[in-house]
Amino acid sequence: MTIQYIDSDDNLFPIIEKINNQKEIAIDLEFDKNRYRYGFNLCLIQICISGDCFLIDPLSNYLDIEALFPAIEAEEVQKITFAFGEDLRLLHSLGCYPKNIYDLSIATSLLNYPQKSLVDYISDILNRETSKSSQQSNWYKRPLTDNQMKYAAEDVLHLSELKHILETEANQKNIADWIEEENALFDSLDYSELDDNQYLKEKDKNGLSEYEWHLFQHLVEFREEIAEKWNKPSYQILHKKLLKEIARDSQVLRNWTSRKGVFRGIKTESFKKQLLQILKSGNEEAKKLGLSKSEPANKPPSESELARDMEIRKKINRVKQEYFIPIKNKIAEDYGKETASFILSNRIISDLITGKIDYIEYYKRNLIIEYANELELGINPLNKIDQI
Repeated sequence: MTIQYIDSDDNLFPIIEKINNQKEIAIDLEFDKNRYRYGFNLCLIQICISGDCFLIDPLSNYLDIEALFPAIEAEEVQKITFAFGEDLRLLHSLGCYPKNIYDLSIATSLLNYPQKSLVDYISDILNRETSKSSQQSNWYKRPLTDNQMKYAAEDVLHLSELKHILETEANQKNIADWIEEENALFDSLDYSELDDNQYLKEKDKNGLSEYEWHLFQHLVEFREEIAEKWNKPSYQILHKKLLKEIARDSQVLRNWTSRKGVFRGIKTESFKKQLLQILKSGNEEAKKLGLSKSEPANKPPSESELARDMEIRKKINRVKQEYFIPIKNKIAEDYGKETASFILSNRIISDLITGKIDYIEYYKRNLIIEYANELELGINPLNKIDQI
């Protein structure tokens, strides 16, 4: 294995030309997602071609990472990856839309391998040991350590060999077209509008009144502005727990400059005044909106809503037990439990029954209809719940 660290355009352009002349490359990313910096940020792109690993540094001032994007997007070059979902989201956010992806995690699932990490698959299938030590390291830090570079290279070094072994097995089991169809879905995805910094969650409403929730939202939004300005993860600026306390009672700000769990850069009287101003304007808005100080923000469902939900759950469970579970068991019998769980997970079954998804892969549709007929279920279970 050779490892080349690429941190300039002069060194990048020959790599781009080399990629364009390949039928396949192995690719992976190292990124930071609100761990050492604010937001979702690309820190490294690893590409392996015939045993040569190129570590391309997007943080270098002497390298334009966008120059690499057309080569990654080229449909003629297959990109071998492993569990590439998060990586794809990040690339889409940067304006890069890779095509012709072969994700090995899909192949292992359909081939009935238990869910494991890439390191474990390399050990189990290729009988090789790789490094784990740098997985959670700071990929922003430069220079990269020798361990980081070795770990990053190993993330792509074995992908091509692993793919060819899995492909052979898939051909023997006649499911290569299943894997191909699943991977083809990557080409139609678009995560460019997805917000990867969703800082407000439904569970954050717990313990807050309507009024307090309104204040809390303003405080969190302000925290995000500060976190982005300081380029620090939000949790390192202020914990949500403290923001909830402030939303409930502004007196919490009394001892602000000595408060624990607060980023030292904002433990000032000036910042305290900004928080008080946010609370003031938030209070005025909440009063105009007529928000309640006693009604919970996370309102429990009404009796009619509970009854409706219960009825839907009963229908889902009935259709699931009568139709989908027998089919899933039959798939498990013929192809294995891991394969069956991938093809018909509990979530997929529920979404199919309730019509939350109106598309299902061609091979899955054929399997369901084939087994429904074989088991003499007397109905096409792909119909929506209100049709059954």
